[in-house]
Amino acid sequence: MATNVADAGTPAKKSRARKAVADTTTTPIAAVAPTNITTIPFGRLKRAPENVRRTDIAADVESLADDIAAHGLLQSLIGYAGATKIDAQVVYIVGGGRRLQALDLLRERGTIDEAWPVPVLIRPEADAIELSLSENLARRDMNPADEFTAFAALMAPGALSTNDLAKRFGFTETYIKQRLRLAALAPVVLDALREGKLSLGFALEYAKYPDPDLQTKVFHALQRGPAYNRDNVWSLRAALSSEQMTEDDAIFGFIDRETYEREGGGYVEDLFAELQEGQGRKLTHGPLARQIAERCLQFQAGRVLLQAKTEYPSITGYVVPGTLVIDGNASAPAGYAAITGGWDSQLGQHVSVDACWKRALDLEAPIQVVIGIEREKPIGEDDDGSPLGYVSGWDRTRFYVAKDMKKQVLPKKQTEYGGKVLTEEERIAQEIERDGRIWAARLAMPKFSDLPGFAGRTFYDDNWLDMHRVLPGDPVSGNRTPSFTVRVFVTEDEIAANLDAGKAKAIEVREAREAAKSAREEDKQAAERQRQDAFATIMAEIRALSEEPAVVMAAMYEEDEPTAWYRWASGDYYDFVEWHPDAGDAMGTDGLEGLFDTAVILTAWYATVDAFEAAQKSE
Repeated sequence: MATNVADAGTPAKKSRARKAVADTTTTPIAAVAPTNITTIPFGRLKRAPENVRRTDIAADVESLADDIAAHGLLQSLIGYAGATKIDAQVVYIVGGGRRLQALDLLRERGTIDEAWPVPVLIRPEADAIELSLSENLARRDMNPADEFTAFAALMAPGALSTNDLAKRFGFTETYIKQRLRLAALAPVVLDALREGKLSLGFALEYAKYPDPDLQTKVFHALQRGPAYNRDNVWSLRAALSSEQMTEDDAIFGFIDRETYEREGGGYVEDLFAELQEGQGRKLTHGPLARQIAERCLQFQAGRVLLQAKTEYPSITGYVVPGTLVIDGNASAPAGYAAITGGWDSQLGQHVSVDACWKRALDLEAPIQVVIGIEREKPIGEDDDGSPLGYVSGWDRTRFYVAKDMKKQVLPKKQTEYGGKVLTEEERIAQEIERDGRIWAARLAMPKFSDLPGFAGRTFYDDNWLDMHRVLPGDPVSGNRTPSFTVRVFVTEDEIAANLDAGKAKAIEVREAREAAKSAREEDKQAAERQRQDAFATIMAEIRALSEEPAVVMAAMYEEDEPTAWYRWASGDYYDFVEWHPDAGDAMGTDGLEGLFDTAVILTAWYATVDAFEAAQKSE
């Protein structure tokens, strides 16, 4: 058995070392000179919670244990003494956690015992942590998360400043501040970094928004979302910025800056990027700014509602959007329905809010309006042209009316072509009339070979040169040249003279189109029957097997080509083999029946993966 390198040698020396250890068990650790390496019985050593190296501490411990058994412990540990009566005999190890694990493994093997002497450099707690950090920084294989938390641990007692740490370790003060900001990352983010599930670049993006709750919310949202979003830094930036309030936000422009600061609000020091010109600082207390804005808006809403009711007595109340901004989403109050502008598919027309508003007032229908912060209406500008703040007002592009009066407020259902609702025969006749006129105009046109027929009736279109449409040009050079768009006038007399022929052409084209549509539909139905028959055949073959196949060729959508679905040990089928590096992102179905229920196409099956791969190679 090898011993401490300082005591390695003859068996007599080993004996003296054991006796010396026995004597030190009665000596208080605090009495030992803080800079001395002291031998401490292994049983009194304990891993310190502040040990700066928390990642991969168990890596290759067995080989290290074998090396210690063969050559002794060649490097002392770093630790500090317990400070209370309960742990006065304990030495907490902050440097050498992997060596301590290796010694523990040797004890389990019976190679050493609790009394085995271990060389430990005893230092005050803060100094011990600092030495451990220096040791690991020098090795440069330290996990970034451990480095961040180590700097935070050194700052915790409050005796050191960021400038002190910078001077001690040879870094800039900004570097130390960055590490302290990173140490304050939400636990889920810091753990992901420590476990290698998150890169340092992504951690830096999170650190730009020093709100642990926001970081946690965004982290979990991305983890629940598609895999491509988890590895996309732009998705992360968008998610964080959408949640972080800045000075540019309309909410912050609405409230009084002094009130925000007086109630504890502050601004984030951007340690990782330069602020672009005109870009507002991030707020440390976005929820506080929102609370102040809600308070102010509720007060202002009473004034706005009073002014609105003076002009429009039918207004009975108001709604505030969840975003507090006037154009944000708002839910209809109980018993009310929303009236908004734009296309209404049920009515078959565009709805004018102004017209609906007028009808609602004429009917004296109960109305509720949307009140919020108007981001487009600053109350004034500072000397540099920036807005001093925003006002509250009510939205005139939407409102809410009592549900039982909504149909009366909306316009009547649009009839086709501005007239009565047409039957199918009337609709077809109207289409033939319209298309026949178009064909009549085309039939009235002289042929292009008869160039004199175009004299005085052609002109270039506004977009007369179309660079995107090219035609074969010079037959000698083969160059392609741009085409020109030319319009030709047709008179009403010419259209009338060709109207019968035009209608006949319209009917001919319509019948050909309907025939082609019917043929396509028949082909589609035949293909569907063929697909269903093939599906049923393959499914019956698989169900007749004594063991479910390892690979099934299937497609989940008709437009997709069938792909391989692999059976995993669980019995479920996935679109990756179970041992694929990206298997964690695989899509799966609940067993074979789940595959049958989900797939729309089945084309083949293979008893083994090898059989499938052989078939692929043969193709």
